[in-house]
Amino acid sequence: MKNIIYLFAALFLVLVLSACNSGDEETSEENNEAAAEAEEESESSDSESNSEPAEGAEMPSEISFASASVGGFWHTLSGSMGDDLDTVFPESNTTIVEGGSISNMIGMNNGTYALGFANAPNVIEAYEGKGDFPEPVENVSLLATMYPNTLHIVVREDSDIETVEDLAGKKVSPGTKGYSAEITFQEVLDGYGMSYDDLGGIEYTGTSDAGDLLRDGHIDAIVSLLAAPVSTVQELDTTLGVRLIPLDQEVISSLSEKNPGYLEYTIEPGTYSNIEEEVQTIAAYTVLMASADVVSEEAAYEITKMTFENKDKYVSLSSVLEDYNEEYSVENATSEFHPGAVKYYEEQGIEIE
Repeated sequence: MKNIIYLFAALFLVLVLSACNSGDEETSEENNEAAAEAEEESESSDSESNSEPAEGAEMPSEISFASASVGGFWHTLSGSMGDDLDTVFPESNTTIVEGGSISNMIGMNNGTYALGFANAPNVIEAYEGKGDFPEPVENVSLLATMYPNTLHIVVREDSDIETVEDLAGKKVSPGTKGYSAEITFQEVLDGYGMSYDDLGGIEYTGTSDAGDLLRDGHIDAIVSLLAAPVSTVQELDTTLGVRLIPLDQEVISSLSEKNPGYLEYTIEPGTYSNIEEEVQTIAAYTVLMASADVVSEEAAYEITKMTFENKDKYVSLSSVLEDYNEEYSVENATSEFHPGAVKYYEEQGIEIE
């Protein structure tokens, strides 16, 4: 009996296969399309993404996000934003690249990086082909103005340094050579009619390592251009005791006039627990930029939108982003917006001049 059943089953299978082979290609394609659509719907329902990019909002399979070295807030923030980019563009994978404001701008201009952070003064210099930019940068546009990085000149509490002029003959760490803090410090010195030749020595190193050098007495001052409060300065404030050196109003005004990317900034009492007086200094906005060669208008729209939709998560990383919103981004912009960003802001009722 089993043999008979097996025989009928075999005959039935042959007939089915024959019918499939003799069927028209159109019917077969329709079945394949239906299967593909079902598979896509299944994949879509299984996805953890809460948002989908608009049609045409595509990015390369590998997104290079130019940021900064591990330990700085740029690196922390870009890592979080990279996760969000992978959600918005599920066919892409975001890689965080360690860099600096100037190298980030150059890399975006030649299409090596899709996105990147920069400091506003460097962006202005890049557009004008000044400073470290031998030729004007033309392929990089603004997506968002995010938060201010503040210039800190830090000395030991028992130091005899009270003013910038007092740095003459002293050993200073201005940050990593060629990075924003180091360039800004040179501009500050120039405002006082000074240069590195007037100092007692230069130690090019990051803020964290510079903190160790200050504690050990190997240097007399640290210069950084980071969002306040700076963790290294906080630690030195509580364990060593430090002071912040203010800038003269005349120098602040001169720097802002020469480069509108700089703004007057006050480090308020309580920013650091043992520093009880206001400190007048300058700041430079961290801006999110995009390569025009890599990021389309549709993609730029989605990325700009993403940064505001995920603000609460970014604020949990640092309170420096508490003021970040669409109005803040546009009001404090010092460079030209990407067309996709313009589209997003105008949808929010904000006019771009």
